[in-house]
Amino acid sequence: MAFGLIPAGTITRETIISTRRIPVAASESITKGQVCELVSGYLKKSPTAATVDVNHFVALESIDNSSGSAGDLSCPVAVSGHYVTVVADGVIRPGARLQISASTAGQVITTGGGGNKQIGWYTGKEGGIIAKAAGTPFQETFTDDSDFPPVACADGDVIEIYLGL
Repeated sequence: MAFGLIPAGTITRETIISTRRIPVAASESITKGQVCELVSGYLKKSPTAATVDVNHFVALESIDNSSGSAGDLSCPVAVSGHYVTVVADGVIRPGARLQISASTAGQVITTGGGGNKQIGWYTGKEGGIIAKAAGTPFQETFTDDSDFPPVACADGDVIEIYLGL
């Protein structure tokens, strides 16, 4: 079995909270791991403009409704209370409160004002880089921390967040 990093849009810890399926807006394409919200009752990826007092979700599948009408397709999403992976749009320190990115739709940044609602907090980025020995017995060892250690992340990193307040 090959080792691979966990992609964005993966629930990382078991909870008793169920996921939901929400109908997708017309002409919308959502990628797994993007932060989304409801607009007129339909799911859209969160824009870069400030959104206040709306619930946020994380897409658990990629859904392409770019040629469809509102509600033709639905998307499974993580809801408040889930630990889920998303993509960071800049350096984020462990424990930082998060909001939607002001420059890349569907990604997150550290809360910095601008009227955006806080959507959760950053818990850590995936570790677990494995090195394989060149000789017998070809032992595999971690070269960093495993799981999701609380370390600062960089732009483009897949990170674990707690979705909710």
